[in-house]
Amino acid sequence: MLPPNPFNPGSPVDPSDFVGRVQDLENFKQKLRQTSSGSLANMSVAGGYGIGKTSFLHKCKYIAEQQDALAVYFSLNEMDDLSKETLAKMLIERAQAKVREEVILQKISEKILNALKRIKIKTESGIEISLSGETGDDFPNLHSALTEVWNRLKDIRTAIVFLIDEARVLEKNRAELILYLRAVLEQLQVNKVPVMILPAGKLSITGPSGTGFSPLVRTFPPAILENFNSQETKAFIEKKISQVNLSIKKEVIEKVHKITEGHPFVLTAYLATAYSKLKEGESELRIEYFEAADIEFTNRVLAPFFSRFYDQAGKNNKNILSKMAVHKEGEISLSELSKELRKNSNELSPHLGKLVQEGAIIRTDRGKYKLFHHLLGDYIRGKFQSKIS
Repeated sequence: MLPPNPFNPGSPVDPSDFVGRVQDLENFKQKLRQTSSGSLANMSVAGGYGIGKTSFLHKCKYIAEQQDALAVYFSLNEMDDLSKETLAKMLIERAQAKVREEVILQKISEKILNALKRIKIKTESGIEISLSGETGDDFPNLHSALTEVWNRLKDIRTAIVFLIDEARVLEKNRAELILYLRAVLEQLQVNKVPVMILPAGKLSITGPSGTGFSPLVRTFPPAILENFNSQETKAFIEKKISQVNLSIKKEVIEKVHKITEGHPFVLTAYLATAYSKLKEGESELRIEYFEAADIEFTNRVLAPFFSRFYDQAGKNNKNILSKMAVHKEGEISLSELSKELRKNSNELSPHLGKLVQEGAIIRTDRGKYKLFHHLLGDYIRGKFQSKIS
């Protein structure tokens, strides 16, 4: 009987299986050391869908815990609207939940948890944020409440690290919540309260200008995650297949990297599909299993992934993507696109900006754009063919 498939596309990689991103992880470690010393340093994690942002956050969480920080991970997924009060409550509640978890594991005294349960934020607007039904201690704002959390933890922890996934909502309304968090961090810095915040998501730093929104960049300098290089792809494959006692030839790894371009989700999905072709008793992931995977890979396995970029796009964006799909390597200039769609550049630019922000295309140079992955082009062309047939 074959071992369970070691490749699970769409799920975060276990920190022990994490490969690559060496410089970005070193940057995180340096900022964590700096924060722990009382000089607060933060960062953000940006990149397209499936690029590994969640896996990166979980690796950072693991590193922070190894350094005796209280590492608090949570996601803002499907939260289209978020107020300062709701965000403040979430941060304190998640810290409290993490402490409760460590009480169960007997890493933190229950006395500390009971103290955190008493924290109540009473804002200037009169809104009361209570974390439990108990009588509590009032704090006028988030930074004073976080200071109280730290005062309870400082003898046993080196810092408090919040890792916030799917954080794009923080940039809404002219990045109001980013500015709010910056103000909170500035106040914490005054008293050297070691709190680090790490938002991750499809953030504006990956937008068409390449500069992002300045409060985000200044307060949360970004680690922009990109595709694996060939060595990272090799390390990832070899690490995963060693867990199920399989081998794979160097030339097969090279082919896999070329087809997937080292995109973590696409890579994992391709490997998972090839693994499913193995027969019991076999010990090598051979080239023929990937060739068998090719038949169904783009139009079936990757369809749910690519659908968000093309099928869910508006009419104008679909027209742009369709034109790009028939160009070599999915690359086109704004002037070519303008000519082929018979629209002026000013009309097209907002749509291109939106497609870049959504991760469907990348801006390779001034006035030049490319599909984020060549297999997206195959998927779109497959849509044309299915309509014809």
